[in-house]
Amino acid sequence: MIAEQLDVILLDLDGVVYVGDTLLPGADWALRRLRERGKTLRFLTNDPRPTRDGVVARLERLGVEARVQEVVTCGWATAVSLREAGLESVYVVGSEGLCRELERAGLRLTDDGADAVVIGCDSRVSYPHIKRAARLIRKGAQFVATNEDPTFPTPEGPAPATGAIVAAVRTAADATPDVVGKPHPEMFEAALNGRDPAAALMVGDRLTTDILGAKQMGIAALLLRRENGRPLEQETAATPDRVISSLTDLLPEDSS
Repeated sequence: MIAEQLDVILLDLDGVVYVGDTLLPGADWALRRLRERGKTLRFLTNDPRPTRDGVVARLERLGVEARVQEVVTCGWATAVSLREAGLESVYVVGSEGLCRELERAGLRLTDDGADAVVIGCDSRVSYPHIKRAARLIRKGAQFVATNEDPTFPTPEGPAPATGAIVAAVRTAADATPDVVGKPHPEMFEAALNGRDPAAALMVGDRLTTDILGAKQMGIAALLLRRENGRPLEQETAATPDRVISSLTDLLPEDSS
């Protein structure tokens, strides 16, 4: 199995480790065995809503060991990127968790005169938020999207995600965003933290984000296809090294 040959395992969360509040079959066992074999685990998510410690708490409730430094969210990566770019103030269309990550990075939240407009995802986003975001961008604020995923998986089926909100703001502002999340390199670079991409493996369930982003970085990639999972995207230049149906497929059949 390819995972046996590599030191760093990068894992998407939604649709790979869990769906909603349900841990996927075999995920806890597989992740525990990977740790026992000395693998470095990193959890990458294009969900901008939670803080990194919130992701850790969620994983622990599901019985999965995790530490904050092992988690890379697109919200946290966006905060780091803006801080490193020297920006000071942001208008946020998104969750309280995203706001906290931006504030922790030293950015000031404001409703007016912002250096950047950051688009995330939140069920409370409404027309006034989109209107204000578009107006600020037209006035010169940098347009930043935490990611462009159109949907995310739920037990009831796909739900609108950040990309749906980004599309509305893009149309209203007549502008193109700078995008941080997968498949763009920032999250992969943060997860690798200087390690050789050739020593890493990405496991994801989206060709257009997980697999494409990994391949662009020179990282081996496995596509996890669950029974009754999300439809496979038809148009993508990314081809996974292998298709698996569960994280248990990362380990040899005789693993115990």
